[in-house]
Amino acid sequence: MVRYSVLLIVFLLFMLSPFGQDAKAPPAYQQLYHYAEKLFGSENATAVTDSIAFSVYMQVINFPAKEKNNDPILADSYLKAGILKMSADEQEQALAFFRQSIAAVQQAHHLPDSLLFKPYLYAGSIQYNLNNLDSAVYYYKKAEAINQQYALLSESERLFNKLGALYYETGDYRKSISYFQQALAIVEARKPLNEYFIVNYKNNIATALLKLGENKRALKLFKTLLPFHIAEDQLFYNMGNAYTDEGDYTMALQYLRRIKQLDIEKYNSLSKVFIRLKKYDTARLYLSKAGAVFLDKKKQARSFDYGITLKYTGDLLAAEGKTNAAIESYQLAITHLDPVFTDTAVTANPSSFTGLQNFAFLFDALVAKAAAFNTLNDDKSHVNALNANVAALSLAKHIERSYFSDDARLFIRNRENPATREAVDIAVRLFNQSKDPKYLNLAFGLVENNKASVLQAGIQNLELSSIPGLPVTLVADEKKYKSLIAKIAIQLAQSKDGALLNSLQKKMEATEIALATVQEKLDENPDYHQLKFSRRTVNIDSLQHTIAGKQEAILSYYYTSNQLLCFYITSDGSGVIAIPLQDSFFSAIAGLRQELVTPQTAARKLLFDKGTTLFNALLLPVYEKIKDKERLIIIPYNEISYLPFEMIPDSRQNGRLLLNTFSVSYQYSANFLIDKKNEAASAYNVLAMAPFAENNTGMILPALPSSAEEINQLPGKQLYAANAVKSQFVLLSGQYPVIHLATHAVASDASPLESYIEFYGLKKDADTLHRLYEREIYTLDMKQARLLIISACETGNGVLVNGEGIISLSRAFSYAGCKSVITSLWKADDIATAFIVKRLHYYLQKGLPKDRALQKAKLDYLKNNAIEERFKNPAYWAHLVLIGEYDPLVKPGYTRYTVLLIVVLPILVWGLIVWKKRNRV
Repeated sequence: MVRYSVLLIVFLLFMLSPFGQDAKAPPAYQQLYHYAEKLFGSENATAVTDSIAFSVYMQVINFPAKEKNNDPILADSYLKAGILKMSADEQEQALAFFRQSIAAVQQAHHLPDSLLFKPYLYAGSIQYNLNNLDSAVYYYKKAEAINQQYALLSESERLFNKLGALYYETGDYRKSISYFQQALAIVEARKPLNEYFIVNYKNNIATALLKLGENKRALKLFKTLLPFHIAEDQLFYNMGNAYTDEGDYTMALQYLRRIKQLDIEKYNSLSKVFIRLKKYDTARLYLSKAGAVFLDKKKQARSFDYGITLKYTGDLLAAEGKTNAAIESYQLAITHLDPVFTDTAVTANPSSFTGLQNFAFLFDALVAKAAAFNTLNDDKSHVNALNANVAALSLAKHIERSYFSDDARLFIRNRENPATREAVDIAVRLFNQSKDPKYLNLAFGLVENNKASVLQAGIQNLELSSIPGLPVTLVADEKKYKSLIAKIAIQLAQSKDGALLNSLQKKMEATEIALATVQEKLDENPDYHQLKFSRRTVNIDSLQHTIAGKQEAILSYYYTSNQLLCFYITSDGSGVIAIPLQDSFFSAIAGLRQELVTPQTAARKLLFDKGTTLFNALLLPVYEKIKDKERLIIIPYNEISYLPFEMIPDSRQNGRLLLNTFSVSYQYSANFLIDKKNEAASAYNVLAMAPFAENNTGMILPALPSSAEEINQLPGKQLYAANAVKSQFVLLSGQYPVIHLATHAVASDASPLESYIEFYGLKKDADTLHRLYEREIYTLDMKQARLLIISACETGNGVLVNGEGIISLSRAFSYAGCKSVITSLWKADDIATAFIVKRLHYYLQKGLPKDRALQKAKLDYLKNNAIEERFKNPAYWAHLVLIGEYDPLVKPGYTRYTVLLIVVLPILVWGLIVWKKRNRV
């Protein structure tokens, strides 16, 4: 204090001395400013010099306005005063100064916008520290716009790091890594290297990898940072959590115990380890310590961290069998983890979610509360468990809608699926006990919202881009960046050169950031934002209304840990059938599939036996509900997606195939059955391509001789051989209602980046010239396409993602906006496919619905006496399935019988009238 007083006296004497009043010297406020800058930038700055600097900046600010005609000094003084207050942990005062700095620049119209960058950046940091994430986003996005305008301003790496932290907080870990990498690239390009920033940014990257479940990769990166001895507490904390997730509790404890200052975080993590080790007394000790730290440092400690303490306390109590106490602890945790929810009643749950928040612990607390309620095993507790799970799933859906990345959405699905299974199991149980239809509707809605939700979001994004009034340049930029990302992803998958991989990775990160910026600008449009967060929830009543008067049945399948569920909906009624889930069910699917993929050796008896097992599991329990219907709409789940129902034998009718009884189509989710706006076109117009119709020794793949016959004489545009190139498809794919691709295709179970459709190309050509990769299909705009027929091998095959359906080429076309796809579930036989598809086009042109046209085409194949019996094995004809809408493509034409009836009927009626008149006479 004495030192501070002496320094202040010396400063005042200097400022009041004649030396400070030289006529040629700058104005006094400028002298004050320069002196403050000297103190602010001192390498030996202390709390005392910072305090003096702040006092001097305040003098500059308080000079009469008329004397301050140099506006940058005023704005900068506010900025530096705010930074000094932020360093002193006086957050609210700092924020006020940053806002005043922004106002000073905006009011002085001649100043460059670049002066706004730092006050926006620091204001965002304050809001982030105060956990006001929405406000933080506002300021950071303002700073990002300035940074883009002026290109990498000073401290731009700080902005990228903060944006990465924001995406990390909301669970979009892939996107956070892109921003962290961008920050890292900036500091690594500077000389001399700033090891502090490099370590911190790499630590952030590794932490995001940890959240993505890439523990080994994260640990490898963490270990490279240990020798720097920088931010060690954070490193020890992260490594301890990584080892905990790996189940290596010895190593976890070794690192967690080395933490020196992160008290509450350390104690929380230690308690988690000891709960898992079932050392409950030790866990209780650390939880007590964590709570004591929070109470001692309540003003500085985050309520969120204490929420984690309460969540682990609930876990401990639940593990000890103290269920009611656990529920109360989970409820308190929820009130600390949700910034706006305060209700401590254990039956209460957050019902709406706005803005951005670290959702993972809140989601886990809600799910844990539901699990605790469920163990109480009474109806009231089951209802409470169901409500808590529904709240958790509502939170996950809100977060999922806030993402633009499918990778991020799929990551959330891993958290959603167990909670969905638990909620559906409870809802079905309550429905069976009470017969209350609200539980049936709830269970059905949970199932359908869980299925293909990423695909639903993708199709919704297509609608978003069509909203009137959106800036055309932004929509174009979004499409451009998505296409570029797909291209770079393909190059990354194919390249083995280290330097090129590094270059491509940096290009990918920069492009992802550019795309995120465009999408966030689009999100500023109120209509765009409203549609993005709108919820389309299908219900059984609305579906029954849709199919009223129609001879069709909707069958939606789902399974929990021990039950196979079939929801059935017809115009006559609805319900759910639950049967025990047997291992034989999955082995039957696997065995059937194994036989089907090799038509030449497929054993009919084995197909019949496996098919009968599946009929008894999937259809027999509901057969009485659907037996008088003509059409089935199947909404499969997971492994069931691999089954063509048409080939399943009916055990009630001596093995009669379902193909003979029903026309069948498939949907990814019942949500796709609502809001259909299909009208039959007046003309059947086809873009048909057969790249391998002709034999050529220079071609990349062998000829498909029957492919030319498939598309021959189709109305529209036919492209054969060298004319059927990838660029032509990309150009024309959005212009035709019907598209037919008779070609080769590869659907890789190992990697979607190795899935593609082949167009004409020569062996010397680069792969990207003739292969249309799955990632590229996602970026197409095919909203005009009513039907895509892919008569290629394995187009329906792909990676099975839990709840999402098959991630395949056909699904990619649905994502691009195509209303329906006829695709192949396994390697197709060229001749059989050509016959069926030829007949399919014949029936479609007559105005038959797509499912009925495909059914009749297959029946024609089976009834054709010219085809040998051995080729009528289901492995030859059942591969083609219809996914999506079944409506006719054209209005039915008049047959000769219809024309005859139209002509003859009036004559008959006239004759009858004349005859009656004569008889009266």
